[in-house]
Amino acid sequence: MPDSPAPLPRRPSWWVEGWRIAKWDPFGFGVLTFPLMLFVTPMHWMPELWVLGWALLALLRGGELFYWPSRQGRAVPLLAMAFLGWMWSSVFYGMPSGWEAPTYAALNGLSLVLFLLGLWRVARRPSRIDWMLQGLVGAGVLTALISAPVYYLVRGHTLPADRLGNVIPYCLNGLYEVNSGMLWAFAAVAAAAAFTQAPAARQRAGLAAALAILVGAVFLTQTRGALLGLGAAMLILMLTRPAARWMPLLAVIALSGWTCQNLPRLLPTTFSAPAASNQVLLATPGALMMSRADSGRRQLYEELYRRVEGAAEVIMGRGFWARSSAEPQEISWQAPHPHGAFISTAYHGGLIALGLLGLLIWAGVQRSLWLARRGLDVRWLAFLAAGGASLCLDGHTLALFQTVPLFEPLLFWLPLVVGASLATKIRDDLPAEALPENSSPA
Repeated sequence: MPDSPAPLPRRPSWWVEGWRIAKWDPFGFGVLTFPLMLFVTPMHWMPELWVLGWALLALLRGGELFYWPSRQGRAVPLLAMAFLGWMWSSVFYGMPSGWEAPTYAALNGLSLVLFLLGLWRVARRPSRIDWMLQGLVGAGVLTALISAPVYYLVRGHTLPADRLGNVIPYCLNGLYEVNSGMLWAFAAVAAAAAFTQAPAARQRAGLAAALAILVGAVFLTQTRGALLGLGAAMLILMLTRPAARWMPLLAVIALSGWTCQNLPRLLPTTFSAPAASNQVLLATPGALMMSRADSGRRQLYEELYRRVEGAAEVIMGRGFWARSSAEPQEISWQAPHPHGAFISTAYHGGLIALGLLGLLIWAGVQRSLWLARRGLDVRWLAFLAAGGASLCLDGHTLALFQTVPLFEPLLFWLPLVVGASLATKIRDDLPAEALPENSSPA
């Protein structure tokens, strides 16, 4: 009688796995937990302190902070160095007086570099990246489930006039609705992409439920950039995954969106009807969202364009310290940042910076596309699409770790670097004949 196969070892819980990462790889743990931290403690001094602290601990323990890739995998790191180097090349021009601003800027830039180095190294252990994404989805779902009832039922806000925000950060003072929408949308993309790759039906059911909650939260924030990013990610999944894997996601998104759109009608005692007949057309979150037009962005972009003087600034940019905010006296509303990461890149770094950024994105997309075409991992291409689409309409700068909205390292740098590092590792570890061929969706 043949022996029965030995049972597979049970995978440790998410908490136990996190403790092991923190114990053996403190710097990697600090990098992996940054996305989770944004959901609960996005203080403006925390991101830098978080990454710098874990990097210092790793150095004291003699830990490795970077893995230099082989020749075929160096394009993304080298282009990232060139892009950031150009954006920082004007840091000594027009520097503010005093030591505070230059010191903070140096720590900010160092934090971004350490974060990218950590991502590149940690991505060579895919199980750790999976741990981070599981935590990302879980943190997003938990904050959404807490925020919606607290915001509307406990604090007395109304729908659709008041846009949902994450109530937990800043010592329960809450996160701005745009930031909340961007973070929940990123977690939704993680859930959707994982759904298309999950082998077990039970796991897919849990991810579908998480996606429904996260999409509902995004709809209630009425953040158009977040919805645009989610749509771009879904388009990537539709083009790269079998129809049987992405069609249920469309049903979940449609049902969740319809429910949030009609909450005032479904729960009239909780969400009161419009007070006057002329408000009927704006009685849903979607209608109110579309009524905001461009939210004053055209005024802001025209103001930034007026500040650019001469061909030299068009080509080379206005420099690191150039003011990119706008006051109500200038554009009729307060704009603390350029509301467009790529516009900010052109404003500070000129056409040269845009060219370097374009090459960097092209190289990163090529690596993530290589993973997606072979059915190895579609998540990073979906994340890149979501982040790129969202940052067209929002974002501060790609050259710093701590920005005004704080989400640029998550939306742009994380998928770009992780996708490139993972593709490089697979190419280094497997011979060419062992790699799967391009696969097309069924």
